Amino acid sequence: MSRIVLLLTATLLCTSALAASPHADQIFPDTTKGFLSFRNLKNFGEHWKQTQFGQLLDDPLMQDFKKEVQKQLTERMEKTFGLTLDGISSLPSGEVAFGMIAVTNQPPGYVLTMDVAEKRKETDEYLVNLTQKLVDAGAKKSTETYKGQQITVFVFPPPAQPITFGNVKAENVPPPIERKAYYMFLDDVLIASDQLYLLKLIADRVADQSGQSLADVEEYKIVMKRCIDDMPAGVPPAVRWYIEPLDYGESVRVLLRGPVAQTRREKPSIFSVLKQQGFDAIRGIGGTVSVKTEAQESVYRAFIYTKKPYRLAMRMFNFPESTNFTPPNWMPDDLARCTMAYVDPTAIFDNVGVLFDAIMGDEGMWKGILDGLERDPYGPKINLREELVANLGNRVLGMSRYEKPITVKSESLVVAVELKEGKESAMRAGVEKLFGGDSEMEFMLYKSYKIWHRKPIEDISDWEIDIEIPGESLYVVAKPVQQEADEEDRPPAFPDGGVVVAKGCLLISTNRDYLKVILDRLDAPGGAAIKDAAEYKEVDAVFAGLGLTNTPHFFQFFAKTQETMLPTYEMIRKNQMAQSEAVLAKALNEIFVPEEETGIRRQIFDGSSLPSFERVQKYFGKVGVYGVTEENGYFIKGFALEQK
Repeated sequence: MSRIVLLLTATLLCTSALAASPHADQIFPDTTKGFLSFRNLKNFGEHWKQTQFGQLLDDPLMQDFKKEVQKQLTERMEKTFGLTLDGISSLPSGEVAFGMIAVTNQPPGYVLTMDVAEKRKETDEYLVNLTQKLVDAGAKKSTETYKGQQITVFVFPPPAQPITFGNVKAENVPPPIERKAYYMFLDDVLIASDQLYLLKLIADRVADQSGQSLADVEEYKIVMKRCIDDMPAGVPPAVRWYIEPLDYGESVRVLLRGPVAQTRREKPSIFSVLKQQGFDAIRGIGGTVSVKTEAQESVYRAFIYTKKPYRLAMRMFNFPESTNFTPPNWMPDDLARCTMAYVDPTAIFDNVGVLFDAIMGDEGMWKGILDGLERDPYGPKINLREELVANLGNRVLGMSRYEKPITVKSESLVVAVELKEGKESAMRAGVEKLFGGDSEMEFMLYKSYKIWHRKPIEDISDWEIDIEIPGESLYVVAKPVQQEADEEDRPPAFPDGGVVVAKGCLLISTNRDYLKVILDRLDAPGGAAIKDAAEYKEVDAVFAGLGLTNTPHFFQFFAKTQETMLPTYEMIRKNQMAQSEAVLAKALNEIFVPEEETGIRRQIFDGSSLPSFERVQKYFGKVGVYGVTEENGYFIKGFALEQK
């Protein structure tokens, strides 16, 4: 994670003056698995400062928090390369590029290149001061020569105490790796790496560019061409990024340390499983970013390049397209975000089984579960495919809003899957069949609707099956028994959630109270709707200008960042982000809480210095994103508009 943080540094410190250098992708080798390049950070910084988010970071109200973030980023960067934020922000006079490289039979590593042609003297002075600082902190400095060029080597001391998270005991933390950083100057390019062999590899490429580069990789060329072809003529991308997702993920997995990493390494790699299940069809993902150089405040383009035919679980990736992206009248106008997408539920269901079996390490497990649901005399006796999935249509609607004042439970999310025409009764019967015999589920009546939800944990009971043989008769007795608490069991992700079938939709919500609001609107669709809201119309006008009204696509997204950022902002400000029940917070907890822990992750930044949201909300505007299926992949484009 500390390496990734480095990628964000230029964004946070966008006041630095930098110049253009277009050849980083020719310097990085074809074994580069992740790549980020700022082509001309001088222009990027100038344009960034004109954006509302750039103005937010420069607002005097934000300076205390900005210093806190910079402090944390500095610590993480110094642990990676030994470089400091002031160096990264002030030294380059040309392109800055960062990448992960994975060479066969070598440990993967990270490389940072900076063109410092116009600031060579300042860079020399910086490195002298940096050397003294690192040596004073206990680092050991040495030098060696490679092809007549000097390499500076730093060996960093181990931390004074093991770095732990929450409940992980120090004795469970493996000994620290000896950390090293390597620096070299070559042709006014400062090269830094955590692997000596990578430093030499990049040095060779800077010197003569022999061998295949990232710019020669077919996947990279296809991805970049698709994104750049969509840009206005004469407007080069300010930022380019590229990743080979499965290889990158596997490389990061190799580098991870700690008890969680050790546990995960003892299991089959999820990335190798995904490759085996056909996801190696995703050959490369990349994109471009433009800031204040097009009609919108910022424009983001990405292309997911895939190779067909798809096989195994990858066949889930079937997205029907449509031009019908008008939100229905029952979607209210107070939404913070609104998503409309087209999927193929049958393709997902028919192909997810092999992936499930592979992840669980038990071939046939998925089929066994389906057979059990259908044939077990004590189960629901339901054929999921025929009685549930077959009733689903293609359009999925997502909506969310936030209750004020903001608390850990403020977010309410509803997903509505439209049903095939005439299938509402069949779907209702299927849901009743699935949940009706589940001892952990119950329903509440709202009007004429049954909202199914999980019972409170203390009320959950299991069924104990006893076989009794009184005399010559055989009886099978099923009786409820109170379930014993299991310390390792996690509470349900959304304990207040609910599921209901209504008005031609299957609705799933994280909050039953908000689900009732949506049911009311389904019964009487009058009142203000999101499609008539001024902010939605403004974004929709941009979509129309892009030709989407008559161009089939599979996904469209709208968000009012003033509202979507509010709960995250307030949770950070109150240092409660880790406790939040918002989807984003739940995802962060899954990523950052070690598997051995039952506690809550620690918050990375102290947000207590943030001003109230009302004082900075003027900086947050609107966002629109859409996706198109193409012959060789999926093109995604998004834009941000100013708050007026």
